Amino acid sequence: MVGTIEIVMRKIAPTGSVSETVLVSLPGAESQETTPSSDILTFHNLEIRINEQTVYHNGIPVPLTHHEFFTLLYLAQHPSWVLSKEQIYEAVWKADPEHCGAAVANVISQIRRKIGDGYIETVVNSGYRFVV
Repeated sequence: MVGTIEIVMRKIAPTGSVSETVLVSLPGAESQETTPSSDILTFHNLEIRINEQTVYHNGIPVPLTHHEFFTLLYLAQHPSWVLSKEQIYEAVWKADPEHCGAAVANVISQIRRKIGDGYIETVVNSGYRFVV
């Protein structure tokens, strides 16, 4: 079944007011729910089991580090979006991206080595995109 990924963005102003934008209908992710508490993203030969924090490529489990898993998940949850290394670093490392250096590029390189080059595209001078 083709699913929809719902993303809610919240902006908090210095005054404390909160504005919320709901972005929906990001095509490309096939969502399979095995139980109400289980979230699985399925793409061509790739399955990301969010609650289990596991990834299967061609049905074979792929061992990923914490940063590799959450970087892949963050990109997969934003299919076709171009995300800068700073956005990825802030979302995955939960730290100020000012000094992220080559951390994101190194993790992307390791993910590609483990699942192949066909899922994450480099967008020169911009960042990375999960290809669906």
